[in-house]
Amino acid sequence: MKIASKTLLATALVLAPATAAARMPEAQRAAVMRDVAKARAADPRPFAAVSRIMELAPDAVARARDRKAPIAQYVARLGPSAVLPALERIVEGRDGELRRELVEAVGLVRDPRATGVLGAIVDDASEDRETTRTATEALARIGTEEAARRIVTALDAARDERARAILEGMGECRRAFAVDALAARLRATNDEADARVAARSLGRAGNAWAWRTLADRAEEDRVREIAARALVDAFVRHRGEARDAAANALMVVGDPRTPAMIGAARSAASTEADRAALDELRARFAKNPAAFR
Repeated sequence: MKIASKTLLATALVLAPATAAARMPEAQRAAVMRDVAKARAADPRPFAAVSRIMELAPDAVARARDRKAPIAQYVARLGPSAVLPALERIVEGRDGELRRELVEAVGLVRDPRATGVLGAIVDDASEDRETTRTATEALARIGTEEAARRIVTALDAARDERARAILEGMGECRRAFAVDALAARLRATNDEADARVAARSLGRAGNAWAWRTLADRAEEDRVREIAARALVDAFVRHRGEARDAAANALMVVGDPRTPAMIGAARSAASTEADRAALDELRARFAKNPAAFR
């Protein structure tokens, strides 16, 4: 009975009618489809390969049971040749809720050709939370200035759950101006859920270990400083899960200026409880293996 239920769920994912096609300007959509037609004429094999993966996707979902089926990874392994076949299916809305797997896949490939389609999804206020988060993360992974600006513009216009979805997805964006926008949202919010999500994303954006793997580290120092300052501020202003998220993110960012930031916050703290909490945070940071340049 469980397997049958999972199979029915997988079928429902494909048949789901909600927001199947990316809403984008007709001229932009037509340009994507022209590129698709040229690519298919030059080599139809990637289109067949992506089609086959998506045909098998419902069974993969059923077999995965409570785990996430790695459909996006299967598509992404095809490399850049999979991007236009995936974009075609996203734009035409062929795959129901499994469309998110294709959105994730083009982000994993990090191909700028996906920016327009992904940006249209992020801009669409009718999209569900998980699709918005996935498309934001995909744009963040592409990492170009244009992709980052699409995220920041969408964040500026977003509220409530939609804003949280964008905040959660943009942690993979390591452009300083986008991280600045994320930090500004954290400083401005009094909402604990927003603060928790923003703090975690700042931790991802400033992650010291992740920066070590990147070929282009020109913005590393600025990004990690932005993240650390906003996180120390959030630690002081928030309590509970939001404070914990800020503390954990500070450890991940590991910015060497953090002890001085904590010291300044302690000097300005108005309560003994905050001063004690900051002392504990500074002691924890002193043992932090990520604290290096």
